[in-house]
Amino acid sequence: MLEEKPWVEIDGSKRDITAGMALHDLLRRDGGEDIWGPDPVVLAVINGRRTHLAEHLWGGERIELIRLSDPEAHSTSLRTLCFVLAAASEELFPSHDLIIDFSYGSGIYCELRRDQALSAEEVQGLEVRMRQLIAKNLPLTPRLYGMRELLRLMRSRGRETSYRTARYLRRDTVTLFRMEGTEHLFYGLQLPATGHVHAFRLLPEPPGFILLPSLAGDPGTLPAFEPQPKLLQSLREYSRWMYWLEIHDVGSLNHYVVEGRAAELIQICEARHERVIVNSAQAVRELPGDGRLVLVAGPSSSGKTSFAKRLAVQLRVLGFHPFALSLDDYFVDRESTPRDADGDFDYESLGAIRIDLFNEHLQKLMAGQPVQLPRYDFHSGNGQLQDKPVILRPGDPLIVEGIHALDPALTPAIAPRHKLHVYVSALCHMNINNHSYIHTTLTRLFRRIVRDAQFRGYTAAETLRRWPKVRRGEEMYVFPNQQNADIFFNSGLAYELSVLKLWAEPRLAAVDPDDPNYGRARSLVELLTLLLPIDSAQVPPTSLLREFIGASGFRY
Repeated sequence: MLEEKPWVEIDGSKRDITAGMALHDLLRRDGGEDIWGPDPVVLAVINGRRTHLAEHLWGGERIELIRLSDPEAHSTSLRTLCFVLAAASEELFPSHDLIIDFSYGSGIYCELRRDQALSAEEVQGLEVRMRQLIAKNLPLTPRLYGMRELLRLMRSRGRETSYRTARYLRRDTVTLFRMEGTEHLFYGLQLPATGHVHAFRLLPEPPGFILLPSLAGDPGTLPAFEPQPKLLQSLREYSRWMYWLEIHDVGSLNHYVVEGRAAELIQICEARHERVIVNSAQAVRELPGDGRLVLVAGPSSSGKTSFAKRLAVQLRVLGFHPFALSLDDYFVDRESTPRDADGDFDYESLGAIRIDLFNEHLQKLMAGQPVQLPRYDFHSGNGQLQDKPVILRPGDPLIVEGIHALDPALTPAIAPRHKLHVYVSALCHMNINNHSYIHTTLTRLFRRIVRDAQFRGYTAAETLRRWPKVRRGEEMYVFPNQQNADIFFNSGLAYELSVLKLWAEPRLAAVDPDDPNYGRARSLVELLTLLLPIDSAQVPPTSLLREFIGASGFRY
């Protein structure tokens, strides 16, 4: 009996293969998918896991192809652009480390570690060299390294940050990408070659610059860039603070753990939070005595509720009796709720809030008048007034927390002098090495995965399924108003991913291989393997992190 020839399934079509052949060789052989056309195939999902086109096939694999124009390719395109930037910077500024630091608006903020700022001419020269490397269409090829070989290589090339990160990896091998014709290596999945990168710009932002990539799903078009100085200041302050703590990257954080200094780091991070909250309470006290309204906004899982509760405690220290008002209780009845593009109820739209009633109640409460507050019943989809009226003492602060809190259209009846706007977000960027960083959005995603599992009964797969819609709501309703904030509270904690990994890893590992979000779950698990764990028992009960992992000193 003849043995069946190995085969794979590509986008639903069965193809015969030679066992061990690379995917890109199969695509070239069949010629049905142009890997160098106007919209080339650049990545693949093999058995639910995103990977490069050099992946070897052995038979039985289910493969989905990803083209350059697919929004799913954007994060990899951005990583390749960072690779090109790092290579160009090392050639032009060999004596100074380039730090690809954090996301900022539609771009990424980058800086050289040197005393003087980059001039506009130097930034322009860097962009020119990047375009030259892209024009060369240099292949980016994966290579598997043993850990001892990799550590020796990093040390010999002076890659201290990469060495620190690799040193604590708990595995025997790691795949890095090499830019052909150079000695440059990069962590993370890459496009097949530099020539696949299209539109980008470098914008001077002294002392560094902004790397502006193309739009997701439209690799030939640049997004608009709007400077956000308050946000940038907050992000830079966090970078400087982390540098003073000597936490330059994941390897530095792991070194704290190895040295038994995790408790010390936790204390420092929590003290930093408390200092901002104390200063925020002082700012509330400085509002006019005839009305104090604190408006707290931020994206999902940013810690808005914990901030509001800790602020209330500090206001009690100052002699106030603050009252918290929930925007959720001012939802319109369900049949009147706006719907999103998918036809679902859009509770994140400002149109879902009874703004007139909300402002009427704000005015009465701040004037010391009794108000019967509504209570929204999510089961029935209707709101009802409570029997017992609420009276606020003259001058006592009213705290409102919600995604629309910084939108001027939410509180038109209240004069600006009575308002304090606070923006809360986990702006805790962490570098893997100088050229790779963990996006702050991922910190919030890990928080949400853990909280959903702990308190809402959702699996990690369900959280991942909902996340894109959550992100769209943030882009529409939260981020456009963040520059209205008087105070930016960075809710990020330098140590938190090392704690969250113990809670998130088993949830993510439980995602079924047949689930559409399996590949996403595996990539998040892979990211968490970079971190050594920290025991959550060391986290104090008042920590903002307790909102997500439980055992908080506050009631939610």
